[in-house]
Amino acid sequence: MNYEKIKSIVLTLLVAMSIFLTWNLWTYQPEYDVIESTEAFDVSVGDERKVLELLQPYKVFYYHDDQISGTPNESEIDKVLEQMSSWRLTDAKDVSNQFSQSELDNLVHRPGIIDLVFPDSLPLTVYNQVIKFDDQNLPKTSFNRILFDINTKKGDKGIVYFVLYGDDDREYVVETKVDGEKMDSLKDAFVQRALYNDNFRKYYTFKVNARKTILLPIKEEEYYGYKYSTEQLEAEDFMKALFNDPNNVSRNSTDSEEIYRDSSSLMKVNTNVNSLSFVNPGVDPDPGITEELLVHNSVEFVNEHGGWTDQFKLFSVSPEESKIEYRMFLLNFPVFSDIAGTTEISQAWGMDTIHKYQRPFFQIGDDYSMLSEPVKVQLPSGFTVQQTLEENKMINLEFVEDIAIGYKLTRDMNFPDMLLYDLTPSWYYKYSGNWLRLPLEEMGAI
Repeated sequence: MNYEKIKSIVLTLLVAMSIFLTWNLWTYQPEYDVIESTEAFDVSVGDERKVLELLQPYKVFYYHDDQISGTPNESEIDKVLEQMSSWRLTDAKDVSNQFSQSELDNLVHRPGIIDLVFPDSLPLTVYNQVIKFDDQNLPKTSFNRILFDINTKKGDKGIVYFVLYGDDDREYVVETKVDGEKMDSLKDAFVQRALYNDNFRKYYTFKVNARKTILLPIKEEEYYGYKYSTEQLEAEDFMKALFNDPNNVSRNSTDSEEIYRDSSSLMKVNTNVNSLSFVNPGVDPDPGITEELLVHNSVEFVNEHGGWTDQFKLFSVSPEESKIEYRMFLLNFPVFSDIAGTTEISQAWGMDTIHKYQRPFFQIGDDYSMLSEPVKVQLPSGFTVQQTLEENKMINLEFVEDIAIGYKLTRDMNFPDMLLYDLTPSWYYKYSGNWLRLPLEEMGAI
């Protein structure tokens, strides 16, 4: 066999093999194993909350013939709310036009009134999730106080008022009725405690301006400051919860920040002050959003990732700015800080979409996180607070909206490797929408 024949046979074999391999490649159907992702993006950072737990009063007062008793004590407030939860309110009607400014002031502070005070206004339609109303179409009003008129009846019905009091631009009074026996039961259970229980203190009225009277304690009182060992939260959990597609999120770090971003959103964790912010820059705030929708959207948004890591209460609603704020509370006192985003969960909303979300990046926890014994702090009386405000030439009482005791949160930097926070009781006042601290050192506090 000559060389040319051998070459032709080899070439033929190679072509046949090539055709065979190509055919097998085209027709091959491998059996793939189903790959199930074990990465879960449905994360829960903390807890979910019901609306009832977030829309809470933070003071309760009782106006007797010759004295006013009041308390921020959570258990006392809960006792009133618990009784109210079994009620069914009827005949809700807007009677705002029946009250002048002075008549409204007299209604709020007259003898025989039990007064639940909320930090800011709430839409009445939202509170329908907390207490039962017979009426299908509630008045489209807001309120910041619930007044129980325990001495007045219309027939066999007791009277409950939902009042928006002291607001710059609007004031509302919605009258509702409840079974008279229910009101009598509240009266019997509450009045004796308000007059004689140690949880209650004696208060007096401070007429701040033409629109508002604020109640302040007559005597100085002893409170406690605390030191807590706190826990930092997990940035990865928030990243997986807040971004639409966590797989397409990039991460960068600096000495003080962790930065996460995708094509439309940005999340920053400030590890110096332990706050987190998330923003959708392409979403514009919605100035037409209602209070009701703000409350609904904000609660649902945080519940979706279990973002309630401590006790928070609705503290501020501003539909004109499309903003809402839930403030951290300790022992039913609001917690404040000089650094934004460390004691409040705040949100700004666009059209059905979150625009900005800012919150603490740590969790105080519970009593087991408390270090050392509580420290006694003597807070001055309401008279001292009043005098301090009146004598301060930088303060215009026309813009004072509220006065309350709260905790000032500061980080203890003596142990930089630990996340320690001091919570110190102090007097605060709300001035043109902002809560400011009255310096204790200028008020003779120990």
